[in-house]
Amino acid sequence: MRKIDKLTPLLHFNGDNYKKDCRTWQCFHKKYKDVFEETRFQILVDEQKQQCGYTEIYVNDERDTHIDHYVKQEYNQSLKFDWNNYIVATKDNLFGANYKDNTYKIKQNEYPLIFNPIKDNVEEYFYYDELGMLREDEGKVKKTIEIFNLNHELLIFKRKQLISLIEYFKNDGLSSLEIKSQLEEFGFKSLINQYCKEED
Repeated sequence: MRKIDKLTPLLHFNGDNYKKDCRTWQCFHKKYKDVFEETRFQILVDEQKQQCGYTEIYVNDERDTHIDHYVKQEYNQSLKFDWNNYIVATKDNLFGANYKDNTYKIKQNEYPLIFNPIKDNVEEYFYYDELGMLREDEGKVKKTIEIFNLNHELLIFKRKQLISLIEYFKNDGLSSLEIKSQLEEFGFKSLINQYCKEED
């Protein structure tokens, strides 16, 4: 997980207008389908660099994602149409947004116990070992990993493969900048940044 720098919403995105017209998120999907799809695309591409906002999996097709309300709608209706509560996430049920909401079933009082990638510099606290596992320190790190299931075996496998590829490139003489360029479409930017620190 890494920090997401939110940008200015789409010019024609009008949260107040949607509140008047739509009582449900499903209504927004249908009535403002084009706006929904543009919103999802801009957040995914411009803000998240085509990565799932929680797992950092690279996304080739935005239709494989959904807009997640970081704070669930049932806990705060005023954030339903708040651009700064939107994170684009993959639709996986094993980890990420769907795991947070449907499997773990996050409670309202747990939000202060975890990192918010919109507000927190998450990369400063997360560390990947050579096997691709996030180190589970105490406190917010451990709770964030638990709620989003960020040490699921599939994520660990993907990250371990990427670490091996980075080591291969290093042994082949590529610089950190060259490696980052080669791995532009591999996702997991925080892992790449950790293993490809700039040379002095």
